[in-house]
Amino acid sequence: MIQQRARGRTGIIMAAAVSAAFLVWQRVQATRFGYDVEEARTQVRRLQGQLLSKGMQWEKAVAPAQLAHHARSRLGMQQGLPESVRILQRDGPSGVPVLRSWALPQGLARAVRQTLSALRRAT
Repeated sequence: MIQQRARGRTGIIMAAAVSAAFLVWQRVQATRFGYDVEEARTQVRRLQGQLLSKGMQWEKAVAPAQLAHHARSRLGMQQGLPESVRILQRDGPSGVPVLRSWALPQGLARAVRQTLSALRRAT
């Protein structure tokens, strides 16, 4: 009878020890899993930052081409011809900027000259 009680107690103690060992192992695995999850989150944040950075670099590289495409297709704009460029010079009296008349259509050049003359007379 004493041996049966001792065996019963030994069995209960063994079961408790195995259960405790299992719970400790489970806790260690959960902690390890938590660290792995946090490491994965950190990596995701780092990769998202890199993706955002690459996306911004791509947009900077593509922006001039997209702008030119939209200007041509949506707005009907064309690249300017060299003869349509207006150049300002400081050749006028008292350093007033003067437009070169060869760079403007005749009517606009006349209007600009008249406006500048009126401004000179006013000062």
